[in-house]
Amino acid sequence: MLAEQTSPSSAELVARARAHNFFSWSAQDAVNPIAVVRGEGCYFWDANGKRYFDLNSQSMCMNIGHGDRRVVDAIKAQADELVYAGPGMVTRVRAELGETLAAVTPPGLDHFFYGTGGADANENAVKMARGVTGRHKVLARYRSYHGATFGAITLTGDPRRWASEPGMSGVVRYYDPYKYRSLLYRAGDSDAEFVQRCLDQIEETLMFEGPHTVAAILMETVTGTNGVIVPPDGYLQGVREICDRHGILLICDEVMTGFGRTGAWFGVDHWQVVPDMITMAK
Repeated sequence: MLAEQTSPSSAELVARARAHNFFSWSAQDAVNPIAVVRGEGCYFWDANGKRYFDLNSQSMCMNIGHGDRRVVDAIKAQADELVYAGPGMVTRVRAELGETLAAVTPPGLDHFFYGTGGADANENAVKMARGVTGRHKVLARYRSYHGATFGAITLTGDPRRWASEPGMSGVVRYYDPYKYRSLLYRAGDSDAEFVQRCLDQIEETLMFEGPHTVAAILMETVTGTNGVIVPPDGYLQGVREICDRHGILLICDEVMTGFGRTGAWFGVDHWQVVPDMITMAK
C-alpha cells in the first residue's frame, strides 16, 4: 500500500532550492525566497497556504493576472499543435502575432524581431542601430535598468552594473529627467525650464562624444526599477528632435511599461512620440 504523499512546506522547498539554485540580485547566504505554489488573479499562495497580494505582478510579467483561462488554454492548445519551430520558419501564430502587434504599436512600427526576453530585446535593438547607422556609441541614462546579460547590464545605469564592468564598449551615460538632488535642477524651475536643462545636457554630451559616432539614444520611457520616474511633458519630444537633427536612432525600452501598464498600449503614446524602435517583453 502506497504511503500518503504530502506536499512539502515552504521551509522544505526553500531548503531544497537553496541547495542547488542561484538567486538573482541576492546575497546567496542570506536569501530567503517565498515558495510559490499557485496563483489566481492578483494573488499567489505559498506552500503553507498563505495568500499574497501580488503588487509586483511577478517581475511585471502578469499584466492580466495569474491563471487567466484564455492564456492557460492557449498555451495548452499550442503545445498540442506545435511546441517549437526555428526562427527561420513561418508559423501561423508568428504571423498572427505580427499582425496583432502592428495593430497596437505606434504608426510605422510594424515589423518585429522575436527574441527570448527584455535584455535580449535591448541588445538586439543596439545591434540593429549600430548596423543601420554604421556608428558604435549608445547613450543610456544613469537611473536605468535594461537587463542583466553582458550587453544589457552595461546599458543599465544603476550600480548593479559595477561588478560586470567594463562590459560592452561604446556606452555613454547621460542624466535623467529627475529633479530630486539633480545637478540639472534649480530651485523654482518650471517643468519646461528643467526639461530644457536636461536636453541641453544631452546636446553637450553629444558635442563632446561626436554626434557622428552615436548610433542611438536608449531610454526607459518611464523609468522602472530605479524609481518609477515619469518624464516631464516635452522631454520625449525634445529627445526625439535631437535624434532627428543628428541622425541618431531613438530606442524606447518598454519592457516594463508596455502593453497597458501605464494606461496606454505603450508609454510613448502618452506623449505622441514615435521612436525608431520599441523593445518589449514580459
